[in-house]
Amino acid sequence: MNPTSRTRRARAANFLFVLFIASAIAACGREPTDPSSSDLTGQWRSFDQDLYIRNIRLVLVQPAPGIIAGKWTADGRTDNACTPGAACGDSSIVTGRNEVSQVVLDLLGAGTFVGELATQDTLKGIIRSRGTNYHVKFGR
Repeated sequence: MNPTSRTRRARAANFLFVLFIASAIAACGREPTDPSSSDLTGQWRSFDQDLYIRNIRLVLVQPAPGIIAGKWTADGRTDNACTPGAACGDSSIVTGRNEVSQVVLDLLGAGTFVGELATQDTLKGIIRSRGTNYHVKFGR
């Protein structure tokens, strides 16, 4: 084997090694359950329905990366105890987390929202309430 051939093989081997290392580093992304860098603080609204409530409004704060707190209000009552013909509403607290892979919000009394931040101002997912999934989209 001549010296030129050895040099070419060594360069090719070095190139493949560098390519392998670069690929390995690129594959080291954040874990799906790590706190997201996005901030969900603000007022969110959905015109969709979850069992007996509709026009769900969320006021969310994110006091630390990935931690969500707030309040939800809606038209109707989660126990369906509205007097026919009379307006009524319901409300309670929100706790949850904003992760790299998903957003999970417990709307106390109404169910659990599991979804994603589809755009900067859109949350899409489901509210699981009494064993049923209700598709909802929130905007701010």
